[in-house]
Amino acid sequence: MDTLQNFQSPEKSESPSSIDATEPSSPLQQIIKDFFQKDSGPEMIESLNTLIETYLFTENLTRVTPEMREHIVNQLRVATLIAKLGASNEAVVRHSPPH
Repeated sequence: MDTLQNFQSPEKSESPSSIDATEPSSPLQQIIKDFFQKDSGPEMIESLNTLIETYLFTENLTRVTPEMREHIVNQLRVATLIAKLGASNEAVVRHSPPH
C-alpha cells in the first residue's frame, strides 16, 4: 500500500521530486516546512537522541547489553555535540567582522 497516494490529489499524481516551488504548498508540505522551521538541526538531533536514549533504557531489549546501550548513548551525545558545535561555528562566522 502506497501511503503517499493518500496525500496526493487525484488530478495530480506527481512524484515528490517534481514539485514546483512556485506552486502553493499542499497542507502536507506546509506541515513539513513548519516542522523544520520550528527547531534548528542540532535541536532536532538532540530531541531524536533523547528519544532513543529513553527507549534504550526503558524497554526490555534482550539483545542489547548494558554496555552496548552506553556505547550507543555516547555516540548519540557525540553527534549532538558536533551538531551544536557546527551551529555555533556558523553563528560566529556569520557575526564576525570581515578581515
